[in-house]
Amino acid sequence: MAVSLVLVGLLALEAVASVTIRKTDRGPTGYEVDFRYVNATAKRVLIGGGIQPFTDQFHTSGTSFRANGRYHPRDYQPGDFYVSNPSPQLPAEPAYIWPYEMNLTDAGKGEWTYTTPLPSGIYSFAYLINCNYAPNCSIDTGQLVVDPDLPPFMNVPGDQVASSFQVPFNPAFQDSPELNTNFDYALDASKSHRGTVKTVNYTSPGSIHPAPDVHDFSIYLPAEYGAVAGKKYPLLYLSHGAGGNGADWENLGRMSHIMDNLIRLGHIPPTVVVTPSFYNLLPGSEKFIYGNKSQSIPVPPAYLVRENFVEHLFPYVESKFDVCSNASCRAFAGLSMGGVLTYEMYVNATDMFDYYGMFSPATNAPYVTREDVARRPELGKKGIMVAWGLYDFVFNQARDLLTAFDGAVVGYVNRVTPFGSHYWNTWQDELWWFGQLVLWKGATGKETGRGKEPS
Repeated sequence: MAVSLVLVGLLALEAVASVTIRKTDRGPTGYEVDFRYVNATAKRVLIGGGIQPFTDQFHTSGTSFRANGRYHPRDYQPGDFYVSNPSPQLPAEPAYIWPYEMNLTDAGKGEWTYTTPLPSGIYSFAYLINCNYAPNCSIDTGQLVVDPDLPPFMNVPGDQVASSFQVPFNPAFQDSPELNTNFDYALDASKSHRGTVKTVNYTSPGSIHPAPDVHDFSIYLPAEYGAVAGKKYPLLYLSHGAGGNGADWENLGRMSHIMDNLIRLGHIPPTVVVTPSFYNLLPGSEKFIYGNKSQSIPVPPAYLVRENFVEHLFPYVESKFDVCSNASCRAFAGLSMGGVLTYEMYVNATDMFDYYGMFSPATNAPYVTREDVARRPELGKKGIMVAWGLYDFVFNQARDLLTAFDGAVVGYVNRVTPFGSHYWNTWQDELWWFGQLVLWKGATGKETGRGKEPS
């Protein structure tokens, strides 16, 4: 019997869009996803906004990907995965036809539908109207429409430009002896283990969004939060990257679900997570508009973001929520340019955090040296994870960071996500392993996961 999950707006009297995830127990993945969208004036509708074609570990990069490494999900084989930002970029039609094209099934109603098999994972998407080349259609061109009945998690309208859903793993069709592509750790936990996530606005002088002198963050509160009087919870700050904001980790990475399951399985104690935004933060900065590809806004310097967070964000969080104020139960992590910010915190806010997660870090020299650690021994007494994807464009930068840590005799845990590019399936994987191996587990380098380091 097919089992389905229909994702529609709870308040919609008549849905104009829907996403239905069905367990089919047939190949190629054991699941199918039905998209439905109503637009009576559209001439063509593609599904884009983050969803990608598939590839395998033999056709993932460069010419190989461009020539024959882009697979339609109906041709899925166990171990296939998706990547983002391949180089060179996808060729335009007619050389390559985007796989996610909807069919006009009821012209009178303007009803468009599309059904596809999909394997385990998170998928972000939007509808691209009258679009002939998916990578070029965006809010800039006026061709991107967010699903009206599965709205993104965001603080104010416009802060996100894609919705998302998660497909479960079916081992009968997706199990691979070469790659573990089971992302069920990001599915919903049971209600008793399910935390809450919300956006918060706070006073931050000079901020220009969402209002003058007001900035925002998202916060995850574990299921137990508030049940134990006076309890202070460990606190993880988790940063987005370039072109993102504080809602990314929840909307595109299902952070709260990952945290629910890390806590449920006993990998970490109940933990509060704050996901801040580093754009539109500093006085005089240009306004960053989410998803705007035609307007390039520089990433604010990491040291200025650190100074601002120390002055405004961190005190606010500690004054409003039951969170720990000691370095031993505070952590900072981030992806890409958020990994740069994490490194900045490690070097220049060392006394504030004992744990650091640098995911796909876009860092550059100068790095910490052995002389730095001799002068400041606390640099060598932290829990650190550095992780990136095997097909990640920051591969060399992340490896250089590890080389510097080796030279400085700074311990760390390293993961190279075997299916990973610079994208959300990589960062989900890295947050999951950060929670299992590093977070709240003491300084890295003193012991491995299999006993003490050799003397």
